Amino acid sequence: MNPTLVIGRIEARGISRRRWFLAMLVLGAGVIIAGAVLAGTRDGLAALDTMRSWTAAVYLVGGLLVAATLGASTVNRDADGGWVGLQVATGTPRTTVTLARIAGRLVALIAVFVIWMVIAAICSAAIGQGGDGALFVHGLAMLENMVLVLVTAALCSVALGPVASGIVAIFFYVSCLSLVNLMAASNDGVIGTAWSGLISGLYYLFPRAITSPMLSDMQGRGAAGVAGAQLEINQNIVFVPASSWLTVLWTLVWCAVIAVAAGLSFRRRAIS
Repeated sequence: MNPTLVIGRIEARGISRRRWFLAMLVLGAGVIIAGAVLAGTRDGLAALDTMRSWTAAVYLVGGLLVAATLGASTVNRDADGGWVGLQVATGTPRTTVTLARIAGRLVALIAVFVIWMVIAAICSAAIGQGGDGALFVHGLAMLENMVLVLVTAALCSVALGPVASGIVAIFFYVSCLSLVNLMAASNDGVIGTAWSGLISGLYYLFPRAITSPMLSDMQGRGAAGVAGAQLEINQNIVFVPASSWLTVLWTLVWCAVIAVAAGLSFRRRAIS
C-alpha cells in the first residue's frame, strides 16, 4: 500500500481520538446550536444574522484553534519523541512522511468543518431558514482559510516548538486578512496614495484571506460580530468585497507551496 496513504490514515485516526480534538468539535457544535436557539426567539433578518454570526464565530475562533494546533504538532513533538524516526526508518522519504502527516491533519480539519456545517444546516432548517446556502459557502471559505493556517503551522513546526508554531501561523493569517482589508480601503480611497503601491504589491504577492459574500454583507452592515467587525479607517466605513475565484485559487496555490516547503525543510532537521 502507498506509504503516504498509510501514514496519513494513521495520523487522521490518532488525531480523531485525542480529547482536545473531540472537545473542540463538541464545543463548536454546542455554540452553533446555542446560536440557533437564540435565533429562534427572533424574527426576520435579526434571526438570520444571529444564526449566521454565531456559526461564523465558531468557524473563525474554533477553526483557528483546531487548525493551528493540528499544524503545530506536525513534526516537532513526534520528531523529538522518535515516532517520525520510525516512519522514516521504513524507507519512506522524509518529504513524503511530512506531506503525509500534513494530509492526515487536513483530513481531520475537513472532518471538523463538515460536521459543523452539517449541524449549522440542520439548525438553520429547524428555525425556518432552510439549508442556508450562503452560510454553507462561508463555511467553505473559512475552511480554506484554516487550511492556510494549518500548513503554515506545519512549516513552522520543522524549526519551532508547538506553541510558537501555532502563534506564528495565526499571526500570518491575521496579516493576510489585514492585507485584504487594506486593499479594500485603498480601492475606496481612504488610504493615502503613498501607501497604495506597497499595499498592492504585498496583496498580489502573498496569500489572501478568503471573504465570503455572506461575511462581506454582514461586515458591511456591522452584523458579523466576532467573525468580522465592521472596518473603519479614518472615520470611513470600508466595504470589504467578497473574494473572487482568482483569490480562492491563488490562496490554494500558496497552501500547496507552503506544504511542499514544509516537506523539503524537514529533510535537514535532526530526528531522534
